[in-house]
Amino acid sequence: MENIVMIGGGGHCKSVVDAALRSKRFGKIYITDIALKPGDDIFGCEVVGSDEELPRLFAEGTTKAFITVGFIKPSGIRRKLFYMARDIGFSFTNIIDPSAVVSLNAKLGKGIFVGKNAVINAGATVGDHAIINTGAIVEHDCEIGDFAHIAVGTKVCGESKIGENALIGAGATILQGVEIGNDTIIGAGSVATKNIGTFCTAVGAPARIVRKWT
Repeated sequence: MENIVMIGGGGHCKSVVDAALRSKRFGKIYITDIALKPGDDIFGCEVVGSDEELPRLFAEGTTKAFITVGFIKPSGIRRKLFYMARDIGFSFTNIIDPSAVVSLNAKLGKGIFVGKNAVINAGATVGDHAIINTGAIVEHDCEIGDFAHIAVGTKVCGESKIGENALIGAGATILQGVEIGNDTIIGAGSVATKNIGTFCTAVGAPARIVRKWT
C-alpha cells in the first residue's frame, strides 16, 4: 500500500484521516501543519512538521498527497497548497468514506473528499479537490466545480451547477437546475431558488445576495 501525506492538520484533517483509515487503502499516513509539533499524531498518524517537510517526504518515496485544510470562505489557500504540492511532484487521489454512496455513473476528478453518508448520484460530475462533506447529497446530473465545498447536510438537487471555489453552507438547499457562480458563498440553511452569480454571498430562503466580493 502507498503512503500519503495530509497537508493541514485541523478539524477537516481529522475527518479525512478517519475516512482514509476506514478505507484501508494506505500504508503510512503523514500530516504536515505548522501549528502542530513534530511527533504529535492524529489517530495514530504522525505529524512530521510544517510543509517544509514535503520535499523530504517526496524524496523518501511518499508520492501521494491530499489537501486537508478546510474551507469556510473563498481564500485560495487550498488551491495554493495544491500548486505547491504538485510542483514538488506529488499526485492526488480521492478519499471516499466507506459509508458514502457514489454512483458508478458519476464522474470524479482528483483530490476529492467524500464524507460519511454523502451521496453522489448518477450523471453527476465533481471537479478536482472538491469537498462533498458529511451527509451531503449531490443529485443526478449536477456539476460541482474544482475546489468547491458542499458542506455537511447540504442538498444539491438535480442538474444544478456549483462553480469553482464556491461554498454551499451547512444544510443549504440548491433547487433543481440552479447555478451558483465561482467563489460564491450560499449561507448555512439557505435555499437557492434561482441562479446566483460570482464572487458574492447569498443567504436566506429564498437566498438573496447580501455581499459582493468584487
